Amino acid sequence: MQPYQRIFAALALSMLAACSRTPQQREARYLELGKKLLAKKDYVRANLEFRNAVQATPNDAEPYYQLGLAYLAGGNRGLAAGCFRKAAELNPKHADAQLKLASLLAATSDRQAIADAEQRAGKVASAFPHSVDALNTLAMTELRLGEPEEAVAHLEQALSELPGDLESSALLMRARLSRGDLNGAEAALEDCYRKSPHSAEVALVMGRFYLVTQRPRQAAEQFRRAIAIEPDYGPALLDLGLTLFHADRKDEAGRIFHRAAALPDKNYKPAYAIFLLETGQRDAAIAELARLARADPSDRVARTRLVKMYVLAGRRPDAEKLLAGVLAKNPRDADALLQRSELEIDAGKYQEAQNDLNLVLGYQPDSAEPHILLARLAQAQGATLRQRQELTEALNRNPRLLAARLDLARLLIAANGAAAALEILRQAPEDQRHSIRSMVETNWALMNLGRRGEARESVTEALRLSKSPELLLQDALLRMDAKDYQGAQASLDAVLKQRPADVAALRALQRLYGLRNQREAGLHAIREYAARHPRSAPVQNFLGESLLAENQPAAARAAFTAALNADPHFRPAQLALARMDVSEGKLESAHRTLAALLAADETDPELWLYMAWLSNAEKNYAQALAFYRKVVDAEPSNVVALNNLAYLLAAQTQDFDEALKYAQQVKELAPDNKGVDDTIGWIMFRKGLYRSAVKYLESAAQGPPDPVVRYHLGMAYLKAGDKRGEATLRAALKSSPDLPEAKMAQQLLGP
Repeated sequence: MQPYQRIFAALALSMLAACSRTPQQREARYLELGKKLLAKKDYVRANLEFRNAVQATPNDAEPYYQLGLAYLAGGNRGLAAGCFRKAAELNPKHADAQLKLASLLAATSDRQAIADAEQRAGKVASAFPHSVDALNTLAMTELRLGEPEEAVAHLEQALSELPGDLESSALLMRARLSRGDLNGAEAALEDCYRKSPHSAEVALVMGRFYLVTQRPRQAAEQFRRAIAIEPDYGPALLDLGLTLFHADRKDEAGRIFHRAAALPDKNYKPAYAIFLLETGQRDAAIAELARLARADPSDRVARTRLVKMYVLAGRRPDAEKLLAGVLAKNPRDADALLQRSELEIDAGKYQEAQNDLNLVLGYQPDSAEPHILLARLAQAQGATLRQRQELTEALNRNPRLLAARLDLARLLIAANGAAAALEILRQAPEDQRHSIRSMVETNWALMNLGRRGEARESVTEALRLSKSPELLLQDALLRMDAKDYQGAQASLDAVLKQRPADVAALRALQRLYGLRNQREAGLHAIREYAARHPRSAPVQNFLGESLLAENQPAAARAAFTAALNADPHFRPAQLALARMDVSEGKLESAHRTLAALLAADETDPELWLYMAWLSNAEKNYAQALAFYRKVVDAEPSNVVALNNLAYLLAAQTQDFDEALKYAQQVKELAPDNKGVDDTIGWIMFRKGLYRSAVKYLESAAQGPPDPVVRYHLGMAYLKAGDKRGEATLRAALKSSPDLPEAKMAQQLLGP
């Protein structure tokens, strides 16, 4: 037999052998390989082997359990919980899966999830009454649910089974602390110490106990004892470093963090860089991160940290150079392409970002992250529909992306799609549905749908778990609707105590005064609040907006100026002052402000919109049109830019068909917008289609009073032969004689 024939024969035999194995044999082989890789901390390859085991026997719980362990070891708690849950569903008697899932659920802030964890751990403890792990897990859930008496009983039972068990002793310490039994908590740890005097873990727990009880000197002693027992004990090094840092012993803390960063475990590598950053040594922090990235070029996490630090420090060219070097060596490096696309989006290089993200999707078609960034790209371009589509694609690939789910829900609510938002939120994994963040968005959807009763019940339940500002604001709004003004006031006060610059709460407070028919008192309250927070730019800016709405321009200007005194770079105040300058004819001042902002960021469509408005006021119509076109190119759904572009084309050029195209786009995007009815009516007038013009202008006149609309309607009536034309125009001339339209109206009326 020739050599090549022997090779092919061996290959054929190996393939036949592989095919002849039963699914259970293949599962056992994959599990064995996966466990060996997991022991070596090779989590990526371990995951692959465990997934192979899942494919071999998809109805067996064990591969899912082992895959969960691998995810957990790699730090992905969300995917780990999903695997443990699947294992528990396939085999409810899989005690280890039930306990691991219970531990993860108990670590959340969701009371329902913790109650589920307690039930799971309780069943395992009943089935295995001598299991210390089951008793510890059950006690942990009881502590989280505020049941310290039950927890103490189960922990004492666990310690009778395994005296000196560290986890039981630590939990018993926590249980006794929660009951206010400081001496009992300390006694539990001392007993553990007597049984294990040479345990670094015991010393670590004792140190943390002393920290909790505000005895930092004794805590530091215990951390040092742990390090003496085990010199490379990372948790003790980090805790000692933090203790020294907060004791203002920063030089010594720096040496400890430097020592932690030298450990082989990658989780500790950035410790010293973070210390340098916290102590204001940004350049040194960057140098340390660069050293880590050079030391291990394959460590993409280290490179990611360095790129982010470059951006944070304003050293974007260095970040771009680093990524360019990486991609020159490996053009298929998806992480580098993703990071480069983020930089390109921030720089307004939208096509380049699109190209990079398309490459990543080609390499990783099942990855969710490219779709997250494509959604961000769509947001930057004002393409809301595409943003929603990309977020949906991301969730299809990874349903556990809570931030993407919440963003999608917010977009749907903003587009009058609260019912769809509610459905999206209720499709979340069970442990996420009851998180505070999900409950907040669910409440907004319910309130938007007018389902106040359900919203009231949901907000009340959530407030039992958290007094977050968002929930308190929702509580205030619901109380206002129910005319419980005193309760609403209390909730808004609580929001502002937590977040003094919360403009949404200030706006709700202003509305509350309006509901009480105390409008002047409301403005006075906002003034007083702003006086108590003179260094808050958002608060001063809100006061300016409120004063401007009350037709007090001088006082509003002073408030906007105060906002800039508090924060010279606070753009809303800069734009507000520029807007006031244009309205008051101070065009040079407005130009200086907007030109400076544009020089700092030439890629911002909002600034282009302001420049277009200013250019129009300066009668530089060609420049105004150019800026409006830039906005529309970047944000095809920008209703304001589309409408203004259409109106300016109709008013200053003969491009009536192009003007009508843009106006009709606005009509599709915002069918109830009366401003676009005026624009379309004026285009029809300019084209000589007077009866069609009257139809649209009459619709526009049904909106808020606008003298320009009255002029347009009067002129259209006159040209259409409607006897109402002269009366409408003369009324407009009497009330608003200084508008540019007055001259044209006068010419049509004649002497």
